Amino acid sequence: MANKISVLLADTNEEYRTLLQKRLDSTETFRVVGSTGDGVEALQLIQREIPQLVVTDLVLPGLDGMSLLRRLGEMDLRPKTVVVSSFCTDRVVAEACELNVSYFLSKPCDEETLMQKLHQLAAENAPRLTEAERLEGEVTAMLHEIGVPAHIKGYQYVREAIVLTVQNMDIINAVTKVLYPEVAKHFGTTPSRVERAIRHAIEVAWDRGDLETLQKYFGYTVSISKGKPTNSEFIAMLSDRLALERRKRRGVM
Repeated sequence: MANKISVLLADTNEEYRTLLQKRLDSTETFRVVGSTGDGVEALQLIQREIPQLVVTDLVLPGLDGMSLLRRLGEMDLRPKTVVVSSFCTDRVVAEACELNVSYFLSKPCDEETLMQKLHQLAAENAPRLTEAERLEGEVTAMLHEIGVPAHIKGYQYVREAIVLTVQNMDIINAVTKVLYPEVAKHFGTTPSRVERAIRHAIEVAWDRGDLETLQKYFGYTVSISKGKPTNSEFIAMLSDRLALERRKRRGVM
């Protein structure tokens, strides 16, 4: 397959995850985009990588598997899930089914059975996410990590601005004349309101966001102590980073 199905693994047994990852990565169908034994980290990886499939246990530290499934249900781009767990009472299985788990397999689980279920889900992977939907999901995850609140207007505007810039990097050279008007047209507002709302979103993220995360994205270009990035700097740096990551995943460098 030209586009492999992305999979995330969440299980406290590192040896099990390693063996399963090797098996999945050796196929022409799957690629593992994340592996962890911690529930909180699993959620973070899912929000960042937006995998199409998640294989998880229910017994996880930080955030238990059932809570993880509930959080996945809140996502716009929810991955399909397979639970592999020894914690499988009738009540638990019924609750997992209510949370739209595709398959529930009890441990110890035969590897061939699991692979068969994953291949079935891969074949059912419809409707497939369009490239535009996947890009929007990736931008959304990045803004959430940085700390831009989703309820403010600037969040929607800056998300659209980054999507447009990733699709056409030349647009960042015409922020005032092209980018703001395009975003304004999409939301039925004015370019000046777009500019002010994006400015506010950046200021909120800078004031409330995690310093380590901000330095991760902006530390090498914009000094955290000297001031916030301009609108164009913010959009350009995130767009460039995202475009680079997407090229790496496609093997185009």
